[in-house]
Amino acid sequence: MSSEFDSLLETIAGLAAANMVMIETLHERGVLDKTHFAHAFGRALDGLDAEHRGGMIELTLRNLRDRCMNLPAGGAPSDAQQWLDSLTGFHR
Repeated sequence: MSSEFDSLLETIAGLAAANMVMIETLHERGVLDKTHFAHAFGRALDGLDAEHRGGMIELTLRNLRDRCMNLPAGGAPSDAQQWLDSLTGFHR
């Protein structure tokens, strides 16, 4: 893969992670209830256009929703991680 693509991918992953850290921190400090974010991510998934289904947008929204609902990963890679692995050809 090109270094430009790798840089873009790392940037996007970093932005998603930063948002999750912010939500988790605010939840832990009692500023907000992260289940509200889980519902918002669920509504975004419900309204997602067909062209965005099955791609990184849908998988990221699912992952964020699940993390806000405290669903255990069970040691399995997230949908987003599986999608990234399929792009890179990496097998766990």
